[in-house]
Formats: sequence, structure tokens, C-alpha cells
Amino acid sequence: MIPRRALAALLPVPPLVTRSAQAADPAARALAGADLVALAAAPGVSPLLRGAARGRQQSVYEGLRLPGPPVTLVEERWLVGWSREAERGLYLAYDTEQERLFLLLLIDGAAVFLAPGRWASWPAALAESFHRFAPGLHPGPGFEP
Repeated sequence: MIPRRALAALLPVPPLVTRSAQAADPAARALAGADLVALAAAPGVSPLLRGAARGRQQSVYEGLRLPGPPVTLVEERWLVGWSREAERGLYLAYDTEQERLFLLLLIDGAAVFLAPGRWASWPAALAESFHRFAPGLHPGPGFEP
């Protein structure tokens, strides 16, 4: 039997590319202009979205298909998409550099914070698009200065 250290020495060294560097590549940013379903299906977004939906998968699924503008790239970093129909909607933002997800459902006009939780601060870069999604929503997310 070959000792683990000896076996590890025989294996090729993987390139020093982090998941964040992979997510920030042009392929992820090419989602700008796509619809919300395409953003949700992206390899970096999909696993985070499944984890964040936590028992609200049906509402998230429905929200992805509501009408809304195309996904935009904010500050060359954030892929942002939202959908809204009357008192229902979904806001989704993905940080291509740090692989963070910001997800909020609007159900009967009330905010349901899925990722991060209600008390977490949201990046200031998301404030403008969020206010277009839900102007005057109270309580809405707290944005960093």
C-alpha cells in the first residue's frame, strides 16, 4: 500500500484558481441581459439559490417566472434581476467576486428575506435596483452607507 503523502506527491498540482475567480469570469458576466431564470440556473447561482429557498421553493420558482426587466450587471460585479406582478415578486442579486447571494421574496406585499436574513446589511450597490423593484417597501433591507 502506498502511504497517503507519497500518493499525494504523485498527483498533479491543481491550478491556483479559486471559485471566486471562476465566478468572476466573462461567462458569468455574460448573463447580463438574460432573464431571471437564466441567472438562477447559472452554475455559481443555482446551488446558493437552492440552499436559500429553504422551504419556499415553489414561491421562488413562481417568482422567477414573473415579468421583470433583464438581468443587469451593476458595478462590474453584481448580477441583478427581479420580477414583480402586483403584490408578488422576487429580487435576486449575485456577487460574481465573492459568490454571495441576496434573495428576497415579496408575498402579498410583505418582504420575506431568504438570503441573507432580515438583519443583515445589503451592499449599497444594490439599493437603486432594489428601490425600482419595491419602492417604499417597509421594512426593506438595510443598505450599507
